[in-house]
Amino acid sequence: MKRKEEPEEEGGGYSWQDTYGDMVTLLLCFFVLLYSFSSFDAQKWKKIVAAFTGSAGNAEVSVYDESAGNDTSVGDTSTALEYNEDTDENTGNANQEVTDNEFENLYNNVLAYVNANDMQDEISVIKSENTILIRFNEMALFDSGRADILPASQEILYDITELISENVSAVEMVHIEGHTDNVPINNDQFTDNWDLSTKRATNTLRLILGTGLIDASKLSATGYGEYQPIATNDTEAGRAQNRRVDIVLQKLNSD
Repeated sequence: MKRKEEPEEEGGGYSWQDTYGDMVTLLLCFFVLLYSFSSFDAQKWKKIVAAFTGSAGNAEVSVYDESAGNDTSVGDTSTALEYNEDTDENTGNANQEVTDNEFENLYNNVLAYVNANDMQDEISVIKSENTILIRFNEMALFDSGRADILPASQEILYDITELISENVSAVEMVHIEGHTDNVPINNDQFTDNWDLSTKRATNTLRLILGTGLIDASKLSATGYGEYQPIATNDTEAGRAQNRRVDIVLQKLNSD
C-alpha cells in the first residue's frame, strides 16, 4: 500500500504581524530609555562617565535639567552682565559730573565772597582740577609771631567754612597747612618754626571744627615750618608771602 503524502505547509515564512510587533516593542524600549535619561541622577551619571574615562573625581559632566529649560542662556547672561557694567559706568560718570559741578560752585562762591569783601590782598583762591586752595597770609589771621587767630578773622573763617559746608559732599578732605619764613623763632611759646606753623594750623582746624559745619573725619592739620616756601626768603616781601595758612580742599573722586 502507498503511504499517504503529508500536506505541504502553507505560506513562505513568518507573518508580517510578527515583524510589526517587534518594531513597536523596540520603539517603546527606545522612548523608555530616552525618558530615563531625562530624569537621570546627576551624581550617578558622573560616576558612570568617570568609570568609563578613568578620571574619577575630575570629570566635568553636564546633565540636562528640566527646571533649567526656562533659564537665561549663557549668551544672554553675558549680555546682561555687559549691560550692568555699562550701567554702572554711566552711573559713575553721572555722579562724578554732579561732584564736579558742586566743586566748581564751591570755588565760585568762595571767590565771590573774597571779591565782595575786598580781601584779595589777604586771601587768594586758586583752583586746579582736583583742589581748591584758599590761602591766608599771616596778617589775615594772626599777629606776627603768634598763633592766636584774631577776633575779626574768626568771623571770616566762619563765613568761609559755611560756604564749604554748602558743597561739602564734593569735598573728600580739608587739609589745613601752616607755613613760616626762615627767620628763627625761639621764645616762651614756640621752640622753632615747626612749632609755630603747626600751632597755627591746629588753631585754624579747631575753629573750623567748632562751627560744627564740617565733619571731623574730613579735617587734617599739618605744620611745614619754613620748608615749603612759595617765594624767596631773601626779601621782606618774599618772607611775608611765605608766612601763611593754606586751606586745601581735595575734590571727592566718585570712582
